[in-house]
Amino acid sequence: MVKKLSEAAAKTTLGVAGDNTHNGQIRADEFLPELRGKKAIRKYREMRDNDSTVGAVMYSVEQILRDVDLHVKPVDDSDAAKVEADYVKSVLDDMDHTLDDHVAEALSFLSYGFGWFEVVYKRRVGPKERSNKKNSKYTDGRLGVRKIAARAPWTINKFDVEQKTGDVLGIEQAVGIMSGKNYIPVNKSLYYRTTSINGDPSGRSILRNAYTSYEYLNNIQSIEAIAVERELAGIPVARIPAEYLSGDASASQAGFVNDLQQILRDVKFNEQGYIVLPSDTYPDKDGAPSSTRLVDIELMASNGKRNIDINPIVSRYQHDIARSVLSEFLLLGSSGGSYALSKSKTDLFLRALESYIQAIVDVLNKQLVERLWQLNGLNYDLMPTIVSGDVAPHDLREVAAFLRNLNGANIDVSSHPEVVKDLMDIADLEYDPDVGQATTVEEQE
Repeated sequence: MVKKLSEAAAKTTLGVAGDNTHNGQIRADEFLPELRGKKAIRKYREMRDNDSTVGAVMYSVEQILRDVDLHVKPVDDSDAAKVEADYVKSVLDDMDHTLDDHVAEALSFLSYGFGWFEVVYKRRVGPKERSNKKNSKYTDGRLGVRKIAARAPWTINKFDVEQKTGDVLGIEQAVGIMSGKNYIPVNKSLYYRTTSINGDPSGRSILRNAYTSYEYLNNIQSIEAIAVERELAGIPVARIPAEYLSGDASASQAGFVNDLQQILRDVKFNEQGYIVLPSDTYPDKDGAPSSTRLVDIELMASNGKRNIDINPIVSRYQHDIARSVLSEFLLLGSSGGSYALSKSKTDLFLRALESYIQAIVDVLNKQLVERLWQLNGLNYDLMPTIVSGDVAPHDLREVAAFLRNLNGANIDVSSHPEVVKDLMDIADLEYDPDVGQATTVEEQE
C-alpha cells in the first residue's frame, strides 16, 4: 500500500539533478573530453573568433538582439506604479555603461553556455561626490547600480553548487597566482545560462552541435592550404649518387646528405630562396667527365588537377554549422534557394532569438529588479518589469490578412479593446479607446 504523501514530505528534496561538479570543479555531462570545463570554453572561443562561418553566424545573432528595445513596464496604471517604474528606468540610466552595452556582453552566454556578471551597487546621493564610484544623477538616497561587470568564463575556476538541490550559490574566480581567488555569491550577480542538462551549472553552448563540422572543416581547409602551398612552391626533388645513400657511405657523404635534406626542407618562399650546388659532374662508366651533374635539384609541380573537388565538402560543413544554430538562411544566397524556404528558416531563426532575449529579460527581472526591491525595502505590489520589444518588425500585410479572416468569420474586433490596442501597437499607432480614433506617434507628439 502506498503511503499517503504528507505536506512535509512534499516540500522535501529527496534526489539530486546530477553530479556535475567535483570539489567545485566544472565536470559537465559531456562525453567528449575536449568539451569539458575550461577546455570547452577555450574551444568555443576559438570557434567564434577563428572561423568565418561561426563568426558570421554569431555576429548576426548578437547584432539582431542588440537592436531589440528593452523598456520598463509599470505593474499597473496607477501613479505610484509609474513612479517605481521611473525609478528602475533611472537606475538603468545611472550606470557607468548603458543597458545596451550590458546586453551585448551578456549575449556571450550563447557561445559559452553561461555568463556571469557581478552587480556593483551605489547609494544615490547626488552628483557632488568626489569619487566617480559614488556619483549619481539622483538624490533619493536609494540604492542604485554602478555597474554590471562581466566575469569572463575562462577566469571562473569553480562553481559553488549545493549538491542536494543543484542550486548555484556562487563562483570562485581565479585572478592569478599572487592575487589569490575571488568568491562572488549569486545574490550579488546576474547569472545567465542557456539550458541545464542534468543540473550542469555551465549550461550548453549553442555552438555544441557545430563542433564536429567545425573540426572537419578546419582540418580540410588546413590540408587545402598545404596543398596550394606545395602547388605554388613546387616539391623539391634531388638526385645524388647512389653511394651517398648507401650504408657504406662515408661520414662526409652522410653529412652532405643531411645538409642537403635540411636545405630541401627550407626551400620555401620567404624562408630559403636559394640552393648552393657543387659544379662537379658525375663521371661516365669509363671515368671520363660527363654532362651529368654530381648533384641535381629541381622543383617538381603537379598538373594542377585535383582528384577530389573539396568545394562541395566545404560548403556542406559551412551549412551544417549554420544549420546547427538555425542560421542556414544566411548562406542560401550563395547556393540558391527559394524565397519560401528562406522565409521559413528566417522565421524559425527569429523565434529562437526571441527565446534568447526573453532569457536575458527574465534574469534582469529576477536577479536585478527584485534585488533592488529587496535592498531598498520597497513594496513588491508596485514592482515593475523589464519587457522586450519585437525581435523583428511585424509584416503589416500579414496583420491585414488576419483582420480580413476575422471579419470573414464574423468576429467583431472592436468588442475586444485589448486586441485592438495590440494591433495598434504593431502598426505603431496610438489608440484611445474612449475616442475610438487611431493616430500615429508623430501626430501625438
